[in-house]
Amino acid sequence: MEEDKRGILKEKLCGLFREEKVKKIVIALGIAGIALIFISNFFAGKTGGNNARDSTASAESSGELSEYKRSIENSLRDIISKIDGAGRTEIFLTLDNGSENVYALNRFEDKNGGEDRSEESAKSEYFSLRSSDGGEAGMLLKVMEPEVRGVVVVCEGGGDAVTKERVLEAVTKSLNISSARVCITKLSQQTEE
Repeated sequence: MEEDKRGILKEKLCGLFREEKVKKIVIALGIAGIALIFISNFFAGKTGGNNARDSTASAESSGELSEYKRSIENSLRDIISKIDGAGRTEIFLTLDNGSENVYALNRFEDKNGGEDRSEESAKSEYFSLRSSDGGEAGMLLKVMEPEVRGVVVVCEGGGDAVTKERVLEAVTKSLNISSARVCITKLSQQTEE
């Protein structure tokens, strides 16, 4: 009895798929389903989890940049305050952008697939490393710290020409920047209190 039901069902399905119109509808639905899966994966990858990840990375980057800036300001303050005649010192530093990661590239020449051998083009692709948890990341070669855009030095001896020259030399040499990016001025009497 059970086999009879299966046989009848099988005959009806085979008969249904013999019709040309039904075959076309089933194929169209299958293709539409596959297309929807690809489209949903494409949009989920662009908007889904990346916004939270990008904002977290941006916050971390901003915190690291602030810490880097504070570290340079503190180091300069310590050095300049030890220069004869400089006295108490305050530093303000501005930086260009954030740090930049440099990743390893694999460069190779493409012979245009054998069509036209006279044209050669160089192609590059990033080396990637796979972690034990299955994640993949680029091979980081170095992190380039942000460039110093400008420095303001306010010190007690900032009005004296000799002290000013010593401070200027210390700042330009330690940060490898031009003197045009450095402003040195005297600490006001109001802030000394």
